[in-house]
Amino acid sequence: MFLIDNQNGALAAPLDSIVMSMHTKLPMSEAHTSNGDAAFLTSASIRQPANALGPRAQRTITRITEATRDVFLTRGYSGTTIDEIARLADVSRASFYTYFPSKREVLLAVGAQSASECSSMIDRLDEVGTSRNELTQWVNDFFDFLDVHGSFSFAWTQAAHEDEEIRLAGMKRHLGLCKHLGAALSATSGKPSRDPVTLGVIAFSTLERGWNYSQLYADTIERQVMIRSIANTLWGAARQPGK
Repeated sequence: MFLIDNQNGALAAPLDSIVMSMHTKLPMSEAHTSNGDAAFLTSASIRQPANALGPRAQRTITRITEATRDVFLTRGYSGTTIDEIARLADVSRASFYTYFPSKREVLLAVGAQSASECSSMIDRLDEVGTSRNELTQWVNDFFDFLDVHGSFSFAWTQAAHEDEEIRLAGMKRHLGLCKHLGAALSATSGKPSRDPVTLGVIAFSTLERGWNYSQLYADTIERQVMIRSIANTLWGAARQPGK
C-alpha cells in the first residue's frame, strides 16, 4: 500500500490512489463484503491522509513497512512488537503511531503491497508459454519476490488464526490470487483448469513452503535445485488429467 518509487521518493502507481483514500477507511466488515477481490487493498488506514504526506513522511512509512516485513520473518505476527518494528525502522514509538494506529494496520499495509506485486508476478506467466525452462525462470523470479514479501504470507496465516476479520478479508483476496495463479499455470499447458482455485492453492503452498525450507536448510539444500524441482512439480500439476 505504501509502495515508494526509490528513484524519486514518489508514491508508485497503482498504489498511490489506494493510499490517497486510506483516511476514509471502511470498517473491515464492510470492506470485505463490498469488494471481496480488493478487500485487502482497501482495509488498512494511516492517521494522516496520503495527500498531506511529504517525502520525509513517505520515507518513514517505507522504513516502517520494510522493518515490519523483516520482523515478521524472524518473529511471526504474534512475536512482533511495535517496539521491535520502531527499533529496526530507526523511528520512535511516537513516529510509528503518527502513521499507524496498530500493528494490525501495518500488517494490512504490507499485505496490500504484497498482493499487488504478487498479482503482477502472476501476470508474467503469460510470457512463459509452454516452455518448461521459462517456467523455471519464473519460479526463480518468484523466489526473489518471496525474499521481499514471503514473511507476510506466514505472518498473515498466524494473524488469521487470531483475528477473524483479518481472516475473512485476507481469505477473499488470497483465493482470488489462487484462482489467478491456477488459471495462469493451466495456460502453460494449453488447456484451462476445471478447478483453478485448488491448483492455485497447491502452487502457492509449494512455492512458499519450498522457499521457506530453502532458507531454513540453506546449508543442505541448494536454492537452484529447489527452484528446478518446484518448476517441475508445477509443470506436472498443470498437466494432470482432470485438473
